[in-house]
Amino acid sequence: MCRYRAAFAQSRDAILFLDGDRLRDANPAAVSMFGVPDKATLTSLLITDLSPSHQPDGRPSGLASIARLDQVMQQGEAFFEWRHRRWDGLEFPAEVLLSRLDLDSGTEILATVRDISPRRETEAALRQREQELAEAHRIAHLGGWTADLCAGEVNWSDEACRILGIDREAPGCTLESFVLAVHPDDRERVRAAIEHALNGGQLDIVHRVVDQDGNVRMLRHRGHIQCGDDGAPARMIVALQDITEQRELETNLRRMAAVLDHTRDLVSMHDGEGAMLYMNAAARQFFGLPDATGRALMRPEHGWDRSGLPPETLSVEETVWRVHPEWAARKVLEEALPTARRSGFWEGETALFDAQGREVPVSQAIIVQHSETGEIRQTSTIIRDITERRALEDRLRQEKRLSDSILKSLPGVFYQLDSRGHLVRWNDRMMAVTGRTATELNGLNALELLAEEDRQPTARAIQEVLTQGYAQVESRLITRRTETPYLFNGFRVELDGELYLLGVGIDISERKRLEIGLRRKASTDHLTGVANRQHLDAELKRALAYYHRHGGSSALVMFDLDRFKAINDTHGHETGDQVLLETTARVARELRDTDILARWGGEEFVVLLPETGRREGTRIAERLRRAIEDEPSPTAGAVTISLGVTTFRAGDTPTSVMARADQALYKAKNTGRNRVIVEDGDAPDL
Repeated sequence: MCRYRAAFAQSRDAILFLDGDRLRDANPAAVSMFGVPDKATLTSLLITDLSPSHQPDGRPSGLASIARLDQVMQQGEAFFEWRHRRWDGLEFPAEVLLSRLDLDSGTEILATVRDISPRRETEAALRQREQELAEAHRIAHLGGWTADLCAGEVNWSDEACRILGIDREAPGCTLESFVLAVHPDDRERVRAAIEHALNGGQLDIVHRVVDQDGNVRMLRHRGHIQCGDDGAPARMIVALQDITEQRELETNLRRMAAVLDHTRDLVSMHDGEGAMLYMNAAARQFFGLPDATGRALMRPEHGWDRSGLPPETLSVEETVWRVHPEWAARKVLEEALPTARRSGFWEGETALFDAQGREVPVSQAIIVQHSETGEIRQTSTIIRDITERRALEDRLRQEKRLSDSILKSLPGVFYQLDSRGHLVRWNDRMMAVTGRTATELNGLNALELLAEEDRQPTARAIQEVLTQGYAQVESRLITRRTETPYLFNGFRVELDGELYLLGVGIDISERKRLEIGLRRKASTDHLTGVANRQHLDAELKRALAYYHRHGGSSALVMFDLDRFKAINDTHGHETGDQVLLETTARVARELRDTDILARWGGEEFVVLLPETGRREGTRIAERLRRAIEDEPSPTAGAVTISLGVTTFRAGDTPTSVMARADQALYKAKNTGRNRVIVEDGDAPDL
């Protein structure tokens, strides 16, 4: 029994006995796993007390647990994943195996719970369970009584009186008074057993009594009849034993056997001499040995039942060589066993040969229990198949290699930020571009990699990712030599319950240069390089809006080249184009930085003069006329221009301003050419 209770206490899984939805019994691993103060507290709880309100699939834990309990009562077993909750409220995933146990005392439900989250205190827990293997059980009390069949009197020992609750000093102590001390439901059986003994049989009966505190206890009576000289029964001598604890131990023994036979781990036990005493059902199946289900594991008169165990298992060393590959056997014999025999415990990874001779990777724990004098009393082994875990680890390594390859091949910088915006992962390109080492990047606030003025909008974008799932922002990354424009994007992901931002930044320097070029091309004349008509329209609208809001004055000059058609006809269009280029260059030299020169179409041009009145606008127009007149064209000779000038008025629109300037230009061209006409006037106001 000690061995079974020790194995029960040493199980790495939480083991619970259920009475409906209430916890009836639990092992130390369950107390540790659920973080309750002690076993008494744990057994006072309901199943739902150890679970969150809802399971991951959305079902209420209460309804889901009822369904599972119904399943195990109908089918005998149920295996499923469950979300549990510790005493401190921390939740963890678990695998649960529910088994129905049909015992003499009734039907119970055995729950084996395996925490499938990482265990940080495995070694400490196993060492604690090793200490629990040394705990002893209480010893049953013994008593006796004799009956003088001739006188009809019974003499009780003190212990028998205490057990039966009989006052030995009370008169009338007879066999019937003994029968009256028996539980009412068992009295007829006891009378029949006594009658059987008086008729020449042996007295051997187990029955119940109710003690003075109202507790039901189990007793065993064994006795025989002594006959007188005449051969008639004269005396009955009976030994009485309180076997309540023994029966509980026997029940617990059956429970422990059920526990070990229902666990998926491989469990074996060797005695102090090295002989294997026990191998559970999972281990027998793994090694292809005969099933021992239904047989008594140990008989008091014969000891442990080793049926089906190979002869090599009479020695720990021979057992090791039989079940392990050579490399694993040497590890167990040279490292594991010496450590366990010295400190009481060892745990590590080895391998076993299964029934088909295949090498299977396993996690193995060896527990050695010593006597008070230091001698080895028992060696226990708990083994778990880690084939699936190894396969998962291999797959994770492959996936990591793939992800690393993908990150290296990305055209931009990759980054992973935590919820505070700090770097937790990046690719090599990030280090190459920024010139920072892995140590410098680890935990760095990502905003420190950006230009100062771009940090606030980027911080808003990071929060947008964490709250809405995605965002994109343009910012300048501080690179080795300069600040480079990048397009950063971010996606929100959840890993192990924590929020992260994953994203890639792309260098958009070339795109920015193209955009600037396209904007310039869209706003300038393709021949002369000055502003085009669309750009002038936009600037004229802006100038008028400013004028209407703030007042002041602005002027507009429209001019064209005199007799330009004759230049094209005489010298050709290439020369005409060259004259246009020369003209715009000379005009531009005479203008201020704030003035805007635009080609209106053909040989017509417009000059917008912000913050310029009528008089100043007229002077500038005259200066432009003279600049063209005074410098003949190298290819076409003398060139002149005519100009029309107007200023902004209240209520003006771009159309009305251009119309007045065009009208003034028209008059200039039709009154002798090479002249400046101001609005509706005939001559410049200088």
